Amino acid sequence: MWRPLLLVLYCLAAPARAETPAIDFATGEWPPYVSRSFTADGVFADMVRQACRRAGYTARFHYMSWPRAEAAIKAGRAAAAFPYRPTPERLRDFDFSPPLIRSSSYFFYYKPRLAHPPGAFRSLADLRAYRIGVQLGYWYQPLFQQYHLNTLNTNDEESAIKLLRAGHLDLAPLTLERGLFLIRTQAAGQERDFAYIPTPLDKATSLSLMYSRSYPNIAKLRLTIDQALLAMQADGSLQAIYQRNFPELKPRR
Repeated sequence: MWRPLLLVLYCLAAPARAETPAIDFATGEWPPYVSRSFTADGVFADMVRQACRRAGYTARFHYMSWPRAEAAIKAGRAAAAFPYRPTPERLRDFDFSPPLIRSSSYFFYYKPRLAHPPGAFRSLADLRAYRIGVQLGYWYQPLFQQYHLNTLNTNDEESAIKLLRAGHLDLAPLTLERGLFLIRTQAAGQERDFAYIPTPLDKATSLSLMYSRSYPNIAKLRLTIDQALLAMQADGSLQAIYQRNFPELKPRR
């Protein structure tokens, strides 16, 4: 009789175990970097989750469209959105973490539909004769407008691959990992019919966390997460996660 009573008294007296605080992140479907259909939500989400764990937090992901993700962190409903690359326009409103991945974009094309693909180019002006697929809100839009390129808005990057195969587009700008993933999944068996111009559209640039400036306690959160990311870079953890997801590619750090 006394044992159940003592157990109840012990439970009442014992301090409650504190739950690990959670941090809200806004993101969207962009495989192979992040996707609900992937183990650990993809390579980028896995990096973010492990960095938060090191910093003593739990990462909580909220999937939404990219415009909504940016609006969410601007309004302070999420601590950060990912993956984003720093641009002058974004730096006016947001802060960025150290790079989790460095990646370059290339112009992909479908060889059976493009008899004379462009070789290495010195300037984007050299590509004015080609039809180039773009997605609204992507970083390269102002750049393409500056060089007066012949662009066509597409619904998404999956559609760009389909339009290349149909001959309605000549070129599609994609990050290397994203382009190879889409070709492997959207055009299985035709991988050798695709190629990309060897000149990168951009230098290897960072894909990072884009931090809110109004999320509660964001200054402390940003500092601790950034410290965890730098430690993971130093001890090889980020490289190991990348290599596990992209064994055929060398990480760019």
